[in-house]
Amino acid sequence: MSGPPAPDLPAVRDADEFDAAVARGLAAGRGARWRRLLRQPSLIAGGAILGGFALVAVYSLVRFGTTIATIPTNFDFANSLAPPGPSPRHPLGEMNGIGIDVARSLLQATPFDLALIGGIVLLALGVGVFLGAYAGFRGGGADWVITSAGDIIVGVPPFFFVLVLFIGVHLLIVPSQYLLVFGICFAAVLWPYYARPVRARAQQVAREAYVEASRASGAPDRRLVVHHILPNSFYPVLAQVPVDVYNVFFVLTVFQFIGCFGGGANGFYQTLTPFPTAIFPEWGYLLASGACYGYNVLTPFAGWWMYTFPAVVIVLFGIGVMLVCDGGEKYLEVKRSG
Repeated sequence: MSGPPAPDLPAVRDADEFDAAVARGLAAGRGARWRRLLRQPSLIAGGAILGGFALVAVYSLVRFGTTIATIPTNFDFANSLAPPGPSPRHPLGEMNGIGIDVARSLLQATPFDLALIGGIVLLALGVGVFLGAYAGFRGGGADWVITSAGDIIVGVPPFFFVLVLFIGVHLLIVPSQYLLVFGICFAAVLWPYYARPVRARAQQVAREAYVEASRASGAPDRRLVVHHILPNSFYPVLAQVPVDVYNVFFVLTVFQFIGCFGGGANGFYQTLTPFPTAIFPEWGYLLASGACYGYNVLTPFAGWWMYTFPAVVIVLFGIGVMLVCDGGEKYLEVKRSG
């Protein structure tokens, strides 16, 4: 004999009323998610910063079109020992040595950097999170293979590993493929940094009662990984994303900065570059070039604008990423514990 209906479940007389009750439940869930988001000011602030960069990238694409990869050079400023600093005509000044307008160059570089950084981090994140979750859940031989491969990669500093990989392939590809191959090489170096914390968390989640119950009910491993392991193991990796963003900029800057002292146009480091052209709109390239031409020991601040403004852009972008990841981690933690 069935008992009375549960007091917290209202009786439903027809299908329309049932649909309305479901809609109200979904609306309440969405409202709760928005309230949790609004309680994370760092997520909102970081999203505003990155949204501003996205708007600048769209504006740059619309304004420059097919010429976005070409920076106009002024040979008078390139050969000048005292290029003009910030002025109404050149808001962020000019850069000698290569004779480019700093503001225009940073504007043109924004779409390339967003695409490059986003592509590298998302590829490394996707591969690392999946492999880490699978290794932690599956265990055994798969765990040993994935963990061993990750330990080997992590044992070498990322800069040197990327340099070795790029040296091995850059003579086999054309300049137009340099940035794409560089991004793939970097993602191949970074994925273990995401796999390791996810693996540790996945091992804990795999022993939870709800996972065991789902496994006992006959759920396949793929469903367990996608619906239980991944959603509950993802949030620890967000702390690694800002570190990797700065790592990418560091390597891009070092490539160009070493090339500044690499023996001229035919020097080894001048040919070993991830950039498809000698003068390319990319924030790391602009920072390195500014430091190369605008800084010296005797007069360190004579051309301060050449390296200061590219550095400010990179730091501001990194702060936006850091705030988004910090807020996202807190949001996921609250959602998981709630």
